[in-house]
Amino acid sequence: MNKKKIVITAVAIAAVLCMVILWKWLNPDEYIVKEDEIALRIKLDLKEDIGLLVYDYTANGHDFGGGVSNADKSLLKHDEVLTSVWNKQELNCHDDKVDLWFRFRIITEYTDPTFANFYPEEITERCNEIAWTADFGKIYDIKISGSKANGYTVTVEPTNNE
Repeated sequence: MNKKKIVITAVAIAAVLCMVILWKWLNPDEYIVKEDEIALRIKLDLKEDIGLLVYDYTANGHDFGGGVSNADKSLLKHDEVLTSVWNKQELNCHDDKVDLWFRFRIITEYTDPTFANFYPEEITERCNEIAWTADFGKIYDIKISGSKANGYTVTVEPTNNE
């Protein structure tokens, strides 16, 4: 009977370990970028929660726009980490690198997102521009810090992509 209990316990532990490994593999904590993608890991370091994060960007001279908001209309948390991903086709790029230019805008209150990305000036705070040459297959850390009272600053931080 003792051997049977030991075997059952060992099988149960092995099954739990397999489930944990499978769960981690299917739900990684961090986005794993594909070879034809560029990912931005946007780290908010703000004094207050915000309504939306909107950005205008250029990739190799082509203009685009986008943004992030919560579907449930709740505010983005002041310390949230957001991930945005683009592939070569979306950026109209066929090379292994792309010249990127971004200008983020903080929409300080929640408002329904608009396709054209136009928002009332009284709730719009513009951030500094950032530009760099990005390699496909990499994740780039973008840090947005500051407050409504003192303004917001955007920086591209080094990322270990190995």
